[in-house]
Amino acid sequence: MAYGAYSGPDKADKGKENGSCNRGRCQCAPARWYNHGSYAWYCDDCKRQIYDAVGQRHWAKDFPNAGHPMFETREQMDARAALSKQESTDG
Repeated sequence: MAYGAYSGPDKADKGKENGSCNRGRCQCAPARWYNHGSYAWYCDDCKRQIYDAVGQRHWAKDFPNAGHPMFETREQMDARAALSKQESTDG
């Protein structure tokens, strides 16, 4: 279980890519979802809890021109960057 199951000291890799989840009472790993709002990494369970239908609506309303979802994996960010680079060289 992710959020709510832990009440000890934070791990040194908290909120870092592939480290421990950034959510307050979660220490699950790997943290593979980057949150563009908090600039930190989250585990699969916490990402799903944070980025539910309400979270998605708020992201779309508050950041309509972001060009990406609130949460992305490294692979998604790299693919988006590669596409952007390709479009800039084609255009």
